[in-house]
Amino acid sequence: MGVSENQEGRARVTAAYPQLFTGDMERSARFFREQLGFEVRYLFGDPPVYAQASRDGVRLNVRLVAAPVLDREAAERGELLAAYLEADDVEGLYREYRERGVDFFRELETKPWGLTGFIVRDPDGNLLNFSERAGPA
Repeated sequence: MGVSENQEGRARVTAAYPQLFTGDMERSARFFREQLGFEVRYLFGDPPVYAQASRDGVRLNVRLVAAPVLDREAAERGELLAAYLEADDVEGLYREYRERGVDFFRELETKPWGLTGFIVRDPDGNLLNFSERAGPA
């Protein structure tokens, strides 16, 4: 059902901001800014305990935690994808990130289900999938 076909009077969900967890807020903010080209919109607290990073129309929230919240073994198997981010030129983004020295969990590839993309691992082990539909929709 398209947006114009939405039931009248029904409230719509208009955005989602995945929340990632970090053990080092300064390191995380630096990673999003320098490696992924995001703007760090704010760091909350002194020292910072919460942040939001954005790039184009995407926003990611980052929360400081005292203990690891990720099962590292499950993350290394690729079972704990933290966020899916759609791109309009995933190959160009991949080249940009390669030039910035980003740590790729999975290199650029086209999947049998019609998405081309790659997965980035942040310093805390959060996996971020950047993809776009391969070919015509």
